[in-house]
Amino acid sequence: MEFTRGDTYKFKFQRLDSDNQPIMTKTEKMWFTVKTNYYTEDIKLQKTLDNGIKYTEDGYYHITIEHDDTKDLSYGAYVCDIQVENAGVVQTIYKGNLTLTNEVTFDGGVA
Repeated sequence: MEFTRGDTYKFKFQRLDSDNQPIMTKTEKMWFTVKTNYYTEDIKLQKTLDNGIKYTEDGYYHITIEHDDTKDLSYGAYVCDIQVENAGVVQTIYKGNLTLTNEVTFDGGVA
């Protein structure tokens, strides 16, 4: 995913079973985590279920990255993943990259 640093960014997804069918029950726990690389323990951004991640009855999870979440981060590439836990079983369901691109207008017009 790629978006301008300091912007509000929203995305949604469904958990899928082994037959690529949506799982319509809410997971017990979920984390969306962003770091500078896979080897650091320093978390740059994290959202959790019901604290930045919302579940809707249509089986979608909605993640909102707010302005304040990225406004002080450096431009460039980061790594991210989405991890769930149910009945003590932990599974990473997504692993990828997040790129923060340059901005021109800072904090709603402050240069």
